[in-house]
Amino acid sequence: MFRRQLLVVMAVVIALVGSTTAAIASPASSASPGWRPTASPESHIRPGKMRSDREKVPRGFSKKDADRAETMEARLAADGDCQVYWPAPYEVCGAIRNKYNELGGPNSFLSLPKSNELTNPDGYGKRTEFLNGPIYWSPQGGAHPVVNHFFAAWARNGYEAGKVGYPTSDEIVNPDGVGRRQYFERSTIYWKLNEAYAVGGAIRDKWGEAGWEGGYLGYPISDEFTTPDGLGRGSRFEHGMIYWTEAYGAHPVSGGLLSKWTLSGYEKGPYGYPIADQKPRGSSFDQEFQFGTMGFPADPASGATPEEGDIDPTVDEQRPVTLDDFAADANTAAPNPMTSGRLGDLDACKAGISCIREGVAARAPLRDDEPEDPIIDGPDTHGTTIPGWCTTAPWDGQWRVNRKNACGVWKDLALIVYDSKGAEVGRMPFVVKVGILSSHKSGEMKQEFRIHFGDFINKVGTPTLIYKPTNGSGTYSIDGPASGSIIKPNTTKAIVITWKERSMADNTSVGASLQLPYSFGNASPDVTSSTPGTIRNNQFRCDSTMKTGRGGYRQGCVVSGYTPTFELTSLTPEQTWHVAEAIRSGLPGAPGRPLHRQADKGKRDINRQQSCPKSGKIRDARVLPGRSCDEYPFASTNEGAATSGGPGRTVHDNCNVKDLPIETGPKGYSVCMIDERQNSHSGSLMWAFHGENRVIDQDAFAVTTSGGAMPPKP
Repeated sequence: MFRRQLLVVMAVVIALVGSTTAAIASPASSASPGWRPTASPESHIRPGKMRSDREKVPRGFSKKDADRAETMEARLAADGDCQVYWPAPYEVCGAIRNKYNELGGPNSFLSLPKSNELTNPDGYGKRTEFLNGPIYWSPQGGAHPVVNHFFAAWARNGYEAGKVGYPTSDEIVNPDGVGRRQYFERSTIYWKLNEAYAVGGAIRDKWGEAGWEGGYLGYPISDEFTTPDGLGRGSRFEHGMIYWTEAYGAHPVSGGLLSKWTLSGYEKGPYGYPIADQKPRGSSFDQEFQFGTMGFPADPASGATPEEGDIDPTVDEQRPVTLDDFAADANTAAPNPMTSGRLGDLDACKAGISCIREGVAARAPLRDDEPEDPIIDGPDTHGTTIPGWCTTAPWDGQWRVNRKNACGVWKDLALIVYDSKGAEVGRMPFVVKVGILSSHKSGEMKQEFRIHFGDFINKVGTPTLIYKPTNGSGTYSIDGPASGSIIKPNTTKAIVITWKERSMADNTSVGASLQLPYSFGNASPDVTSSTPGTIRNNQFRCDSTMKTGRGGYRQGCVVSGYTPTFELTSLTPEQTWHVAEAIRSGLPGAPGRPLHRQADKGKRDINRQQSCPKSGKIRDARVLPGRSCDEYPFASTNEGAATSGGPGRTVHDNCNVKDLPIETGPKGYSVCMIDERQNSHSGSLMWAFHGENRVIDQDAFAVTTSGGAMPPKP
């Protein structure tokens, strides 16, 4: 065995010399070019008369070896079964000799012998070892060389005593002209460019059905392996795998199905072993596994198992046009806002230059609301972009946001007016109100910039409002007074900016940076213009990840940092009850511990298969007429069953999930068999929620429940 291990090492070294077996011998281990037998060999050693005295002995052999080989040649001249090849003092006999000579003897890739004929450990096979590999013989397979990567692969698989058996052919060039193969009793070893692997039995037969190396699986890239549970075997190929079990036979798994099965944990995951070959379903592919059908890109829908959140939300409604349209989409009447950063900033004041300051308007009191009949220069939006809940919040210069609306009020601002000589000559107090509306149905946004001015104090000249919106590469239109318009006391400037849709690749998202720099000029030559302030909002995200019913992508924009809430109510009482009980048991989803949408259909399928297998004993034991399997956290979230980080549970015996315990804890998932129609309707509600709130991949959302009812006792 030690000598055979040395041959394995030699095979790997030789493989580095050339890529074909015809070019594997190194100069250090070759016979001289044009080897020939010794003419008139001496039968006894005669000093000065030996072939070694006339010719240089090839490296690797001594003069003693060469002289002994010559005398052996002389003694075997009349023996037709064995032959000696000078200067190697070894006999090569029978079928092995015939094969060796057929290949070219010492002039072949095997080079010179390095052993006599040896009997293999099984007691009936034979081998002779050569400098660059052995020739093996068996009664059933004949004599064949096994060299290079083929020898290494054979060694990995236990030589002739292993699952491959004896060689039954020499190497054969494959039809593609690139790879090679060699047949053995129970397997075939295939080689391509850098390594060789054995394929045998039912896996080899199935590979043959798939077209061998020229089929969709390509060449093998592993030997056959046993699965961890000891029940199956498998082989990897360039473009897929073949798995075999005694119960189900051999079946390939490839492409997107293999990626999905890999992600699920192979045969240890919720799908189990493949039990059939894959088959097309329209533009998709399905494959039957032990515990259900896997599909790519998505599992096929099951009437018995409604799949919440699996239909990607679509946007088919008419695009918003007016401010009222945008306000309706933004749902400004039910805000539940959160405070989210300053409205903007003010540039530092410079000596002798008119400057906007905060906290100085108290010297010139300004009402906390506009007059009942304000004098408005610009469109009167009637609070559409800046709703009542925003103006009743503190006027502290902070953004208040919900998913599609941002607004804020900034009071105690004043322009400190300096004349051209650098002296302060007056003040102009003002209040800034800002509102932004977005929509899930459009990449446009509406922004109102509203400034209410009070009484002018002392000399302020003829002030003007200067502004220039910017949002990077986007365009916009303006409804309201032009930049540079004159400001009068106790009036309001109202400017509505329509931020146009930006050019965006399909299925992408981008942050929207909305900026409105403003300052105050002056038509009076003896009064200086002011340093600027800027209204900033970087909280909106626009995406093009949702499609219309016709298949085209539609943009929409939301405040990405605001966590929307999915409300489950008495519309689906049994699911509402299950989710409420699951959250009460410690699972995430309540405000403060949000769920996160998982848009990858394959991962959603794996989550669902983990919690609600489509076939098998577990599924069969749960089935009840009129009910379907409901899992929480939802399969369409990162917190779903397969990625929950914890074990399964149920919440009550009425759920009819006897395979899982009733328990509590922050990790894991819950399963309950609930009313099938409610389960299906809940899926459509989640689909609508995702669309209306542009809840895209990895977005957080919370869940609230009210009006739940326990399923009846089974």
